[in-house]
Order: sequence, then structure tokens, then C-alpha cells
Amino acid sequence: MKFQQQRGVALVLGLVMLLVLTIMGVSSMSNTTLELKIACNSQTHNDAFQATLSCINTSILQVDRGGTWPQAFDCAIAGTNTTASTSVDYLGCQRIYGGSLEKASFENIYSVQSTGIANGCGGQATSRVVQAIGLKSAQDCTAE
Repeated sequence: MKFQQQRGVALVLGLVMLLVLTIMGVSSMSNTTLELKIACNSQTHNDAFQATLSCINTSILQVDRGGTWPQAFDCAIAGTNTTASTSVDYLGCQRIYGGSLEKASFENIYSVQSTGIANGCGGQATSRVVQAIGLKSAQDCTAE
């Protein structure tokens, strides 16, 4: 085989393969960065949602029917950049009908609206939860 007739085909082929591998590497790094941002945003939103639920549970424990409505509660999750605020409004009293051996009881109905805000690596996320909660009354209230 004569060396003068090869004309550098191996060099060109090697450079093309190196270019293909470089493009694949840059593409995979780009995908990895995007997936990291997605995971970070998901975690930040989950933190906001959990703060919202935590504030709702805290406010339910502090509800006082004799108070003025709506009641507002602010919650800050210690050690995080997450806060939540909850508003509880008393909707009224409702009679609960039980079985034939149970006496009728009553429950107070509350409207709970909560908004959680979390600041994370992906920016800020907001989560809002609205729900109605019925709590059995310690005393029989009259249905309005």
C-alpha cells in the first residue's frame, strides 16, 4: 500500500466522529440542566403546597366559633423560605343525621382558603387550596 495515495481520509473521519460525540455530549448536558430545573421547580411547588396544608391544619386547631369572622392565620415554616396565610370563615351550623341508635348531632361548617408561597432554586411558587370543613360541635348549635 502506498502512503502517498491515502489523502488523509482517516483524519477527516476521526474529526467527523469527534464532532458527533461533541454534539451528543452538549445535547445530554442541556437535557440534564433542563431536568434539574424541572425537578427544582417541582420541589418548590411541593414546598408551597405542603406549607398551605400545614397552615390549614394549624388554623383548624385554633378555630374559635365565638370569634369574629373571617379569621386570618399566617404561618412561616421554620428553616425554609416558605410562608402561608389562611382565612377561615364560619358558614353556619348543619344537622347530621345518624343511624337509628344515634342521636342527631350538629357540626359547624367552615370555609378555609389558604395560599402558600415558597422561594426555591427555581424561583417562586404559589399554591392555593380552598375547602369546606365540618367540625362536630361540642354543643348543639341551631341550624340557621
